[in-house]
Amino acid sequence: MSTVIDIRRNSSASNPRRFAFVVPRFGKETGGAETLCREIAIRLCKRGDKVDILTTCAKDNRSWENALPEGEEIDNQLVVKRFKVDDRNLEVWIPHQISIHEGINPGINAQLDWLTHSVNSTGLYSNIKQNADRYDAIFFAPYLFGTTFWGSLIRPDKSVLIPCLHDENYSYLESIAAMFKTVKGCMFNAIPEMNFARSLYGQIPGGEVGMGFESFSDEYIAKLVPYFEKNLRYILYVGRKETGKNAHKLIDDFIYSKDNGKIPEDIKLVISGGGSFSDLHRPSALKRNDIIDQGFVSELDKHRIIKHSQFLCQPSKNESFSIVIMEAWLLNTPVLVDSGCAVTRAHVIESNGGLYYESAQEFSLVSAKLINNKDLRVTLANLGNAYVKNKYSWSAVLDRFDSVLETILQ
Repeated sequence: MSTVIDIRRNSSASNPRRFAFVVPRFGKETGGAETLCREIAIRLCKRGDKVDILTTCAKDNRSWENALPEGEEIDNQLVVKRFKVDDRNLEVWIPHQISIHEGINPGINAQLDWLTHSVNSTGLYSNIKQNADRYDAIFFAPYLFGTTFWGSLIRPDKSVLIPCLHDENYSYLESIAAMFKTVKGCMFNAIPEMNFARSLYGQIPGGEVGMGFESFSDEYIAKLVPYFEKNLRYILYVGRKETGKNAHKLIDDFIYSKDNGKIPEDIKLVISGGGSFSDLHRPSALKRNDIIDQGFVSELDKHRIIKHSQFLCQPSKNESFSIVIMEAWLLNTPVLVDSGCAVTRAHVIESNGGLYYESAQEFSLVSAKLINNKDLRVTLANLGNAYVKNKYSWSAVLDRFDSVLETILQ
């Protein structure tokens, strides 16, 4: 009998496996790493595993203020336990954060000060220490938070990272390397992420898992009427309005393309997602009649906007998976990605569900090709759709989860 079948049998038996997921914040409207953990945890519960979510009382990933009450609640069979965020000394944290972000390594002592004044929770750590033996494994995500760093080192023999790792300055720090080398192993979202981690930290136990998706029904898709006026043609960005997501660069590339007559005059750029447009440092962009800041919308309206776009553009270079790309393909929409992101480029190449670009000039050429060729858009979208349904069905993802976990725990 295979390892995967053994694990699933145990999950539905009288002695199910018990897991904990530790994330800095938890809820429906959080970041991609938290969403990934939430969705995996829900599916584990549905098949018979017991899962606790250990998190903080914070909602905002900038202030980390205690906005939610301490205590326990049930969410989709998940036992969610919230603990207060510790007081932070921002006068210590901010200078280190700026230095590291700009590529300056402040030394190991300063790195530890930086992590000490990241988002932390003494109550959460006490809970891990007291209850670690109850769990078969404790998963920590994403890698760049105090809750992951300090939490995973309490019982490294139980700790598994879901790192959501990017090629960024933080990943090269000695403190971060020490964490990766100390924990039991890692579950990665994509092969390029795993290869990058191993190039930095050595042959870490683990493998690729990713996140699963349920297909949209034909009836649901048929109900997705246009969000904007029927004849509006637009390129779409869905995500946080942050320079770290390269949304500002997409604006620049779009303006270059329009001002130089490289793409049709009627095409607009729609930017949808949380955050403030001011964080993109492009105030003049909103004075144009071809850039629309749509803001945060409901899940249904997000799907409407994606479905009726010419294509979804994911300009971020810092992605370990990209949920919105998978959503676009499931809605039969092609994608365009920045070639500088190894993960999204790999998705596009493996699926043949989209294209990629490197410069403003290439963005112009590829965008024009997609806009002017409906047959190409349909072909790419269909290939992307098949890719998600095959590789990222929940059955496929849970099979990989079981297999990778067995490798880590053996």
